[in-house]
Amino acid sequence: MYVCNCNGVTRAEVDEAIAAGAGQPEHVLAHHGCEPCCGRCLPEIADGIACGGMARIGSLVAAE
Repeated sequence: MYVCNCNGVTRAEVDEAIAAGAGQPEHVLAHHGCEPCCGRCLPEIADGIACGGMARIGSLVAAE
């Protein structure tokens, strides 16, 4: 699934950049040789960084 439509950056590529140490959305895009265009992806990428990866966003957690 694409996170950044302007640059064609996928969730897996965002996770790869986060694992490599990218700590800001702009660093995630730069890791793949891109830079922000419209900026709509930046909040979602920031959430992914805060959660430790995009794979964790939207995950279901069982109630106790």
